[in-house]
Amino acid sequence: MERAEWLQQMKKKAENLYDHLSPQYWISFGLAPNETHLAYLQKFLLGMPPKSMLLSAGCGAGRYDGILLEAGHWVVGIDQSAGMLKRAKEHFPEVQYEQRCLQEMEFCEKFDGAICVDAMEHISPEDWPQIMRRFQEALKPGGELYLTVDLAEGDDLPGAYERAQALGLPVVIGEVVDQVEDAYEQVTTSDQILRERCDVAIYHYHPSLEQVRMWIEEAGMSIEAEGSGNGYEHLLARKK
Repeated sequence: MERAEWLQQMKKKAENLYDHLSPQYWISFGLAPNETHLAYLQKFLLGMPPKSMLLSAGCGAGRYDGILLEAGHWVVGIDQSAGMLKRAKEHFPEVQYEQRCLQEMEFCEKFDGAICVDAMEHISPEDWPQIMRRFQEALKPGGELYLTVDLAEGDDLPGAYERAQALGLPVVIGEVVDQVEDAYEQVTTSDQILRERCDVAIYHYHPSLEQVRMWIEEAGMSIEAEGSGNGYEHLLARKK
């Protein structure tokens, strides 16, 4: 199978998986973000003017949108999963939600700030550079992006690569997909939320942090703060 076709299949599986999980999302996964996410969200919000227009990209069920609203800002949320957006609208009817994936962002200097939290781990290396450029284009001059990168702590990336290659998959180093087919079938055909299988039932890509920093800089943003916590690297990047 050609890599481009395979990546489209992985993208569609991600959309279907989140649609399947969406009815039970709030019950099974809850609202409260972890402490490091909260700390960086507060750092991000401190840099926002009053009543800013903010983009919540890859917003899912709106897990972080309430924090942005409570700080007194306007919020636009985008996600590829219609099911997750339905859950988000139930909780935050005042937010403008749109069904579109990160690759389809076409905003022009509309937002004072943007967040993309717990989402980029499902993005392929081919799409990372264009998505960073689209964030830069979406931000007003001087606008800021809060981005998280899922760290592959404890994951055997070379082993995952070799196992996926043995399955005949057109993978690159950093992709973790060797359990997707079996786990996806189990999760999407179950009436219960199989939390221990959900994470491996979906495409993941773990770029090096050096590569992430390069993509951000090449897109025309400069990193102003960065730190690790709760399994993620947290970055605040400002449009130059």
